[in-house]
Amino acid sequence: MPGSFQESKLIRWRSVKWEDARNLTKEELKAERQEQFATMMKVIVDNNPDNVPFNYAPGGLFIGPLRLFFDETAVANIHWQEFLHYIKQDSSAAFYRSMLPDSTVIRLNERDHFRYDDLGFELRGGRNVNYTVVGEDTTFHQVSGQIPVDSIYYRHPEYLYYPIVGVSYEQAVAYCQWRSKVVTSFVNSLPKRKQKVKVTYRLPTEQEWEIIASAGVDKNRFPWSTATDATVKYKVNPKAAAFIAKKIVDAKPVAQITQDLKETEVHDLPINVKRPLPYFLQFRTPAYVYGGIPNDYGGYHVLGNVAEMVAEKGIAKGGSWKDELSTSKITDRQLYTTPSDKVGFRCVCEAELLK
Repeated sequence: MPGSFQESKLIRWRSVKWEDARNLTKEELKAERQEQFATMMKVIVDNNPDNVPFNYAPGGLFIGPLRLFFDETAVANIHWQEFLHYIKQDSSAAFYRSMLPDSTVIRLNERDHFRYDDLGFELRGGRNVNYTVVGEDTTFHQVSGQIPVDSIYYRHPEYLYYPIVGVSYEQAVAYCQWRSKVVTSFVNSLPKRKQKVKVTYRLPTEQEWEIIASAGVDKNRFPWSTATDATVKYKVNPKAAAFIAKKIVDAKPVAQITQDLKETEVHDLPINVKRPLPYFLQFRTPAYVYGGIPNDYGGYHVLGNVAEMVAEKGIAKGGSWKDELSTSKITDRQLYTTPSDKVGFRCVCEAELLK
């Protein structure tokens, strides 16, 4: 989208200072790293008969102790759009409608919207007419005044790589089943594939999720893994001022934001949970899925951002951007009954060689 800011550059990464408050001795830290490395590498070596490059494995990350692949981020809006695109072509209209997310759970700022013509479509009624997304699909109606933007989050170009929210447990399971079918078909269609493979995506069990979130660290001693009691200091890129101005809760002039970004070093937690933040980091949505510092297994926002559904229905793990740190420990549960702006999911994946 013309003029968009590249979100990966929001934080000036050279300014980041991580302070680990666990006070491990050098010997303890070395032992921890050795254990993590061994568990990550063991099955990559032992269970890779075709010598497939690790980075191209389905699911992204391989978790040795579980013999599972694991998505490095939560499922994002772009992934859900892909899902909807394909099922609209080969599924019933009723099933397609049943997979649409509850688009009312997140309401963007009125200044954080796009017009239909920004996406290259012709506006009915002229270029300066406002439209809103309504109903169960992308239907645009002319409106007066400001745009009510409650259903734009999951299809807004600048939120493509933000976590999908507003989906139910049943919708997440259906996505996993569809993804399993598509990836299995793709892998088996590769010209050099000699043996058929069955690829299965699913939600992790609660126990699996806790192992992944712990990343080889004692979850009882360190309830947020290596982020336990840690703090992080960083500077926000002043070039992001115009981008930030559209998204923050309280409107501020771009010039003021620019100046404040130049002068402020943010003292923060490494987990995106509810906490005091400078005004220029107070948004109405969860964060970019590749934002922040990944855990020691390489997963982004395993803790915080959105609580993640597990296989046990009604249970989510990890806490969210609206939950307190104290209730977002690895062993904590966030219970849910309906779609919300706090709950998303990521998949684990099993790959089985067929005889």
